Amino acid sequence: MIRSIARALSLADRGLEFLERAAIVLLFLVSVSVLILDIVLRSTVGVSFAWAPELTRYAIVWLVFIGASVGARSGAHISIDLFSEVLSERHARWLLQGAAAISVLGCVMLAYHGARLVQHMAQFNQHSPSLRWPMWAIYLAVPIGFGLMSLRFLQHLLFLSVDERRRSIAETSA
Repeated sequence: MIRSIARALSLADRGLEFLERAAIVLLFLVSVSVLILDIVLRSTVGVSFAWAPELTRYAIVWLVFIGASVGARSGAHISIDLFSEVLSERHARWLLQGAAAISVLGCVMLAYHGARLVQHMAQFNQHSPSLRWPMWAIYLAVPIGFGLMSLRFLQHLLFLSVDERRRSIAETSA
């Protein structure tokens, strides 16, 4: 029973990681392609898309929030790991679990307040200047990004051992 639950969680984790990375690649390609196309057309033909900077800005905002989740999963966020390096295995685990718990709480709070912000934006029915997209859809990056980060920090809290964390830190700093 536990093995099948662990297998299902691992499969869900891999699926979510695939979706996060695919979204990041797509958002990056969209922002770069639109910018390059706008620059080339402006400098050669004299035509510029008024919506290009806005689309690029929103794509990068979403990219950052989803990328923050990928960073949380891989342990790439800024951390002070001196204490976990010098403490015993047991105390280092407590420290890392405490840091992960605080991160989960912080991200859950930010996701909650981000969701409230999205609700307020939906009530105002405001749209973006050039694309005429509803602003709540753009602000949705905040609760989704912090929700994903809270899930990733929760994974660290529940499943990541101290040795795996130390290896992750060593890999990201190399």
